[in-house]
Amino acid sequence: MIKTCLVAVDVRHPKAKREYTYLVPEDIASSINIGDLVCVPFNNIKVTGVVTELFDFIEKTTDYELKAVISKEAISLPMELVDLSKLLAEYYGTPIVDFLKLMLPPKVSSKTESVYSVCSTDKVISSRAFNQKRVLEYLKNVETATVHDISENLKMPIASVRSALTALTEKGVIKRDYRVVRRRPMVITTNNICEHINLTIEQQNALTTIIKNFNDSKRTTLIYGVTGSGKTEVYIRAIENVLKAGKKVIMLVPEISLTPQMLSIFRSRFPGKTAVLHSKLSQGERFDEWQRIYSGEALVVLGARSAIFAPIKDLGMIIIDEEHESSYKNGEHPYYDARTVAEFRAKKQNASLVLGSATPSVESFYKAAKQEYSLAKLTKRVSGRSLPKLEIIDMREELKSGNRHIFSRKLLSGMKETLEKHKQIILFLNRRGHSTFVICRDCGFVLKCKYCDIALTYHFEDKSGKCHYCGYSIKAPDICPKCKSRNIRYFGAGTEKVEQEVKRFFPKCRTIRIDSDSTSRKGSLEKMLLNFKRGGAQILIGTQTVAKGLNFPDVALVGIISADTALNMPDFRSGERTFQLITQVAGRSGRGDTPGMVYVQTYTPESFAIRAACNFDISGFYQEELKIRREALYPPFCHMLNIVFKSRYEDLIKKEAEEVRQILYQKYNNDIEIYGPVPAPRSKIKDNYRYNILLKSKQIQTLVNICNHMQILNNNRKVDMSWDMEPLDLL
Repeated sequence: MIKTCLVAVDVRHPKAKREYTYLVPEDIASSINIGDLVCVPFNNIKVTGVVTELFDFIEKTTDYELKAVISKEAISLPMELVDLSKLLAEYYGTPIVDFLKLMLPPKVSSKTESVYSVCSTDKVISSRAFNQKRVLEYLKNVETATVHDISENLKMPIASVRSALTALTEKGVIKRDYRVVRRRPMVITTNNICEHINLTIEQQNALTTIIKNFNDSKRTTLIYGVTGSGKTEVYIRAIENVLKAGKKVIMLVPEISLTPQMLSIFRSRFPGKTAVLHSKLSQGERFDEWQRIYSGEALVVLGARSAIFAPIKDLGMIIIDEEHESSYKNGEHPYYDARTVAEFRAKKQNASLVLGSATPSVESFYKAAKQEYSLAKLTKRVSGRSLPKLEIIDMREELKSGNRHIFSRKLLSGMKETLEKHKQIILFLNRRGHSTFVICRDCGFVLKCKYCDIALTYHFEDKSGKCHYCGYSIKAPDICPKCKSRNIRYFGAGTEKVEQEVKRFFPKCRTIRIDSDSTSRKGSLEKMLLNFKRGGAQILIGTQTVAKGLNFPDVALVGIISADTALNMPDFRSGERTFQLITQVAGRSGRGDTPGMVYVQTYTPESFAIRAACNFDISGFYQEELKIRREALYPPFCHMLNIVFKSRYEDLIKKEAEEVRQILYQKYNNDIEIYGPVPAPRSKIKDNYRYNILLKSKQIQTLVNICNHMQILNNNRKVDMSWDMEPLDLL
């Protein structure tokens, strides 16, 4: 009987990314399984692929001569992950191999090191071979040792040790073997780990709800907990219960910056049982952590969104901290949302799902209100600490009174008072660089990117204008290229300018600036955060990284330089994001013994999102936001699919987008609303024009069908088409 298999091949061309049938050679027929990584012939080359189906026979429906699998690799994905990849491929309209690749380890091998041991004591070593005798005597007292072990213990130079080992090996006195060395990600340990914490009544109630859902219904639990209410301790207690039941856990955090802080805690509470996965690991570190999970050595997996694909078996629970964060959505192909993947995976593996946030997403809040989710509330901070006081500052009034600085008078006064008390300050502005654009005051010329239809951001450190989308950079002009005027001015503010102004007002104050420019080197972000926590600086200036889950007990003042940054974005979620950012960054204040104060600077103090955040009116905000979305038919009252067209040729993109619109209208008109095609808000990036077609439907299956239909329509090589299910960014 002929045995065949379906293999999802890893090739570049999108049209060739599918499953193909291959013959299984007799020598591996008994050992091959679904999920195995194999090497197969494809178009006269060898490629890797994953076995997705096995058959004991084949019906001959074509004259195409089947090719045989070349070899079977050592790695095999669990059946649950192969099934999950099929489900995701169908849901997102994406080749299955693109999801399988996210589940595989990097293409590197295990790291090994040489170890030495005694194999014979019959040989006589000359008394003049002093180093050899010392090394041999040392090896007789230990089972095995490395060159560095011997050098360190005998206080001998490495070169002398190597020379002695070579001589002893040639004489047959010792032997050389190899052992695998695990590369462990570096963790900067914090000192705030407490192993014995008495839970508050609210924490205990939340834990009881989670455990009940884990044991019984597997119903999703949403933990709404104000900042500083002890959600992490609830997660840890829940994980302890899952591990006692013989199951394993995946826990996601939204930012890589939070991973070291959380990993330090988890390694203390679950020693030897925690693995970490995120994109900042080296290939070797990621490979070894993947192997620890795959082998069952690690029982708890901690990481950013990609950790949802960890090869963990016996999965009992998935926890998503700060579940509202947009960073859980992958912004490039394949466009998956880790929260959606978590729902699918939890259902597939009969695991429990726990979501936590101080500002749950509107969609999650709505599901909890409809009792699709169990809701557990943590309304008070632990240890009885009060929430910070928030005050709105109308920057229009500051201008009227003659203050043209980026700091209001109240914020400056509060900073001075806080520094005098030897407490710390966080200044938040979700925009990097020095100035948001460079303009000529005489002719109106704006310095723009030559590849994108976007103004360049001025960076003071190297006096350049930079595009934050394609990386294009140019020296900022002193003379207008258009009218030759010297009246060049810089408008708007970024984190560089905030830092510059802080040093002008407080020249002796030590500052740390955290943004993607200052934290590009591996490990730099973690070191900066630890330095600030240990008192190495009085003021921390940063973008949204400083708003998420960080615990600095000495921070008494938070200044939000501009609350309008997200509010003015052309996106229906702008109000929600503004509310969440203000609430989250305000939560960094007053976590220690000193009460917290937050100044919120804005040019739109009448904004409901800003007022609700400053009044901690989460219920009122969600009710108002749901009312607006119901009237405008936005999620959670519909599902959305955004189709993006990119091309260097604008006329071609218009034609292609209109043809696609007509096809979708004819086939799905009764089940969808179609908006566009229209130029995207960011209409040109990296020399490519961009057009959008936005689809809305109350039936998710309709959009799933369209996703799969789009793979057929994607034929024009000069127009790149992509589609994003439930987009979080329409820009």
